[in-house]
Amino acid sequence: MKKPEKKKKTNWFKRSTRIVAMDPLSFEEWWRVKINRIQLISIALILVIVLFLINYLIFSYTPIGYILPENIKNRNKQKIEATAIRVEGLEKRLIAQDNYIINLQKVILGEVSIDSIYTSNSNDQSENSSMISVDTTISNAELELDNNIKENLEKQKKPNNKSFDNLFLYDPVAGEISRKFRIPNHPGVDIVTKKDEQIKACLNGVVLHSSYDDKDGHTIILSHENEIITVYKHAQKVYVSVGEKVTRGKAIGVVGNTGERSSGPHLHFELWSDLGPLDPLDYFSFGK
Repeated sequence: MKKPEKKKKTNWFKRSTRIVAMDPLSFEEWWRVKINRIQLISIALILVIVLFLINYLIFSYTPIGYILPENIKNRNKQKIEATAIRVEGLEKRLIAQDNYIINLQKVILGEVSIDSIYTSNSNDQSENSSMISVDTTISNAELELDNNIKENLEKQKKPNNKSFDNLFLYDPVAGEISRKFRIPNHPGVDIVTKKDEQIKACLNGVVLHSSYDDKDGHTIILSHENEIITVYKHAQKVYVSVGEKVTRGKAIGVVGNTGERSSGPHLHFELWSDLGPLDPLDYFSFGK
């Protein structure tokens, strides 16, 4: 019984198949092929390999390959990585801009003295003076530079500079002056006005700073042309945000009584230039 089974197993691969092509009407034979099962399996494997290679070449080296899900994932991944790098760069720029605005606000509010920079540098130089020999001879160029600095300092001491003679600012509010401009304790004016009076921009400009502070309440700082900066403090509401462009006379907030330094509803207004704080009463219509 076992021998016939072995014959069946060995004969299965040797069995042949005849493929004949003929005319269906006359039954005339055109061609015939005789093939066994081993040859048939071999041909099938060759066809599978050829089809695999053709598909590989098509999807790897033609635009059709971009429709594959894996390639779509890779492209999305590349886009996400590029976007993440761009966002990181923008975050660094925003951090640098925020630090600049914070430092500028501290200088305007008098919390940081500009002279402290020179003081720290001079201390560092005194500590290292014993270790490093310095050439103290003064050249002609240095003498000229020193004279220019002295002239600029003299100009800053003058209350009215010719470059601001034609400056006219839109009144931020209509009211009465309760406290005038005094340097260095009060580099601005306090204006008492009616309740819910709108605060308006004095010139066309850009919102440089807008936030809440425990001492000054809601504070708005605008940057204008010719390095002019205006400051509005103790607001009840703020209508603008940092980076927003404003036009002259546009409402940017509402007069309030916010912050520890405020003793009643009013607007504290400051006017700054590259020479330092200016008296707003010299450029407004109220108070005259």
